[in-house]
Amino acid sequence: MKKILILPLLLSFVFIISIFVDSYTIRAAEEDDLLSDMKLSDLMSDSITYIEAYDESSSYYGVYNNWMSIGEELPQGTYTITPDFVTGGEVVDTADSFGYDTSVRQFNPNDTMTFVVDVSEAGLYEFYFDYYLLDDTKLRPAIEFKVNNEFQYNEMANLEIPIKWEIDDEPVYDRYGDELTPNSQLFSEWSNFGLSDPNYFFVEPLKIYLAEGENTIDITINEGYVLFGDITVGNLYTDPVPYTEYLDNQPTATSDVPLITLDAERYQLESRQNIRSKFVRDPSLTPYTYKNRVLNVVDQTSYRKAGDSISYTFTVETAGYYQFSFKYQQFENDELSSYRTIRIDDEIPFKELESFAFPFTRRWDNITLGENGEAYEIYLDAGTHTLEMAVINSEIRDVYHTLVGVLEIIDDLAREINKITGGLTDRYRDYKLDLYIPNLVDDLQLIDEQIELSKQAIIDIYDDNDMAIINDLELAQRYLGEFIEDPDEIPPFKSRFNEGDQSIYGIINKNLPFLVDAPLQLDTIMLHDQAYELPKANASVFVRMWESVRSFVYSFFDPKYNDIDEIDDDTVEIWVRQSRLYIQVMQRMIDDDFTEDSGIKVQLSVMPDEQKIVLANAANTTPDAAMGLSVTRPFEFAIRDMVVDLKTLDGFYDVTSEFNKNSFIPFIYEDGVYSIPETMDVKLLFYRTDVLEFLGVEPPQTWEEVVSLIPVMQKYNYYFYTPLGGDLAFKTFGETTPFIYQHQGVIYNDTGDKVVLDEAGAYDAFEFMTDLFSVYNVPITTSNFFQKFRDGISPIGIGDGNMYIQLKYAAPELAGQWEVMPIPGIEYEYDDPDDCPGPLTDGVCIERWDPTYGTSSVIFNDSSKIDKVWEYYKWWFSSDVQSEFTYQLQSLLGDEFLHMTANVEAFRTSAWPSDSKYQVLEQWEWVRTTGKVPGDYLVERELSNAWNTVVNDGTNPRVAIDDAVVIMNRELRRKLEEFGYYQDGELVKPFIIPTFENIDQWMVEGGDSNE
Repeated sequence: MKKILILPLLLSFVFIISIFVDSYTIRAAEEDDLLSDMKLSDLMSDSITYIEAYDESSSYYGVYNNWMSIGEELPQGTYTITPDFVTGGEVVDTADSFGYDTSVRQFNPNDTMTFVVDVSEAGLYEFYFDYYLLDDTKLRPAIEFKVNNEFQYNEMANLEIPIKWEIDDEPVYDRYGDELTPNSQLFSEWSNFGLSDPNYFFVEPLKIYLAEGENTIDITINEGYVLFGDITVGNLYTDPVPYTEYLDNQPTATSDVPLITLDAERYQLESRQNIRSKFVRDPSLTPYTYKNRVLNVVDQTSYRKAGDSISYTFTVETAGYYQFSFKYQQFENDELSSYRTIRIDDEIPFKELESFAFPFTRRWDNITLGENGEAYEIYLDAGTHTLEMAVINSEIRDVYHTLVGVLEIIDDLAREINKITGGLTDRYRDYKLDLYIPNLVDDLQLIDEQIELSKQAIIDIYDDNDMAIINDLELAQRYLGEFIEDPDEIPPFKSRFNEGDQSIYGIINKNLPFLVDAPLQLDTIMLHDQAYELPKANASVFVRMWESVRSFVYSFFDPKYNDIDEIDDDTVEIWVRQSRLYIQVMQRMIDDDFTEDSGIKVQLSVMPDEQKIVLANAANTTPDAAMGLSVTRPFEFAIRDMVVDLKTLDGFYDVTSEFNKNSFIPFIYEDGVYSIPETMDVKLLFYRTDVLEFLGVEPPQTWEEVVSLIPVMQKYNYYFYTPLGGDLAFKTFGETTPFIYQHQGVIYNDTGDKVVLDEAGAYDAFEFMTDLFSVYNVPITTSNFFQKFRDGISPIGIGDGNMYIQLKYAAPELAGQWEVMPIPGIEYEYDDPDDCPGPLTDGVCIERWDPTYGTSSVIFNDSSKIDKVWEYYKWWFSSDVQSEFTYQLQSLLGDEFLHMTANVEAFRTSAWPSDSKYQVLEQWEWVRTTGKVPGDYLVERELSNAWNTVVNDGTNPRVAIDDAVVIMNRELRRKLEEFGYYQDGELVKPFIIPTFENIDQWMVEGGDSNE
């Protein structure tokens, strides 16, 4: 009998092991070996999924290395496609082509260009384009590139078109004589570019595989307004020759040449508008003044991203050999060098200037282009020349991608370990991980080897073995050693393996951005002969002391500090809760346009804390207006009669007609509207297209589809994210009310003195948003959705505008692997589809209600200049000005500074990227915020507490919400009594709460607030 029982048990045990072994994913290294044995034609065949989900080999670096390992020759044939053989866009005649020899084609955002390339030999090719950027181009132009309807690597989803901005050469000063950052204009001319790596790991153009015969190319314009001429396909790029060969090819000429000095801050062209010069108060620099601010350096904070370039134009009087020296400083990327590609007259003179290092230095230093103490001598003809310095990452690309590959192995191992442990972290449990994952120890050793290789490469590149990054990698190796010795230590010590900033994963991940960060601050560029002695880079200590004293003494007389409290009767004073750079853009626009046209002077001041307004009100020193306020402040000021009812001012309905009416709900009190929204955030559903393709599912449109998707995801240890599962225990209305409104529930009764969260749709919503976690096992807390999304742990979830910005600009490795759409909602059937309160989705009404919050502006009752402030507000909040403001901010602060103006019409033409603008506008049609009520802070808190008791403590939802409602109603009544709505326990007048249904009473001219 025992033998009969033992046999089935043994068979079951073998079967279970086989399942675990079969389920274990192939490592990236094994995939590379597999790919290297294939022919290129097999690699590109339709039978192979080219971009593997969550696989670093799908980047251009990985694909390129696989191509090189195959050893395919680069064909020598060259092919030209003229505009006549291109479809899409609009034909522009020669006369309107800005000087091109033939007719061309114009393409705007979302237009697609299609053409066929018929090659006689299969292989890798480069693509070159004649192009001209039109003035409508405000954002960095980019394209999506497909070959035979497929991406060959991730970067093809967003390839940049080179752009240059010309700096105004006329200095600009503020009212105090301080020099401001100059404006820049699009520099347009016919030029030619080859498709290049958007991460600048490669100097040479990108390679693209073309099969023998016809290949269909589809190019979609992501951003930009572009004229395209001829397209050339062929391997035209040639590597620069070594320096010694360069010298052999130059003419005999003198080395006795005159000094040419360039002020580094006075560059003529830049590749991004937010590269800027700034003032540093240091007597070592030129120019320098102890009084006014003058631009004297290129700001390293702005000049550091891959591909950033600045260009100088200079004149050479004497032909000959020049040495190039730079006075620079570089201390923001601790201990790491910054690399630049040096181009002279648009060409890299020789190989050594493909990637030239500017070492880390906290003080100002001089460096001359050269190697091992020998300066390079560069021949220049007499005449006009250009010098371009562009950020390049080629030196560090192998290290960077090796470490990214390590993260992928850790991700895969963590996923497999979690399958076996079920998330348990018991230190005293025997998991036998090396039995269920046979390659576990080998993979851990592989990780250790890859980290060691990376560490040694970093030491070789920077010639320093005592940098912070080296110490971090050695700590990661110590952790690895412990796990190699005993793999069962991984589950109880995930914080050292893959979870948190101090884990192996976290240590590597936090260092990756530093490897591709390249700040560089420049003061002076000197072209000179070999006999020239470079001046000292730093002023003496005595000079510094003397200049500090002069500057300190002058500060007592400086008008910009002494006049700050002296606002004349004609000037409107406004406090703004924003940064100084932000306010600088506002002030410049006001001075140049509004004040110039209206004669009304406006002075903006930084307001670091909103509490300052409360103190100023108590002291009767409030400004005329305030901007940048949080969403709750206007109501708090209105109920205390501190701010003006804007609805009483002339032109109110004209101003607000371009906004979403529902965005005003938090600013309404009784009959009045007390604020104009400045910004408006958005919630969107973010999803990894690669992971959903792997799962074979579509992104969910409804919560019903989300619930169906969750078990499919959990099968592979993926998790859905909703802001309710964020890392804060307190759940705001921003997290809870979307469910209530989508279930067609409400929070308050008609008179505003009771909550009705225990009734009808509101209770259904509460039950559903607790079931998501207690029944469907959505993670209760997710500490960093951006990172979990990036790592593939939470490949789908709800995020905000900031999440979008992070993914677009801080996760380049995910380019082409994620998209956004409106958040999930609940489907309803209406007899008449026109009754749907928002846009239909494929003919179906899915209610996707969500609140949006942003910043707001008010006018104070105490102001004697209400009419002047209102004239300013009418100008400032107009769609044209708000749209222009988004571009001005981006030009100063960077591509990633995306301002979400609350003016919907302005947003349509704003600097927000085209790839998501439509989705934002669609979600904004489902804006539904909650009206303010005295005491609503406790309603928000108790709703959060009720959710926590159900999800964390297992309380029955009905019991939890009933208990919460009692507390809420008690506080509402107390606060309404305080403000005169209750007397002696009786409601003497209703508190009318603005809602989606009655908002027209306030926001439509002729509406009746008393209905």
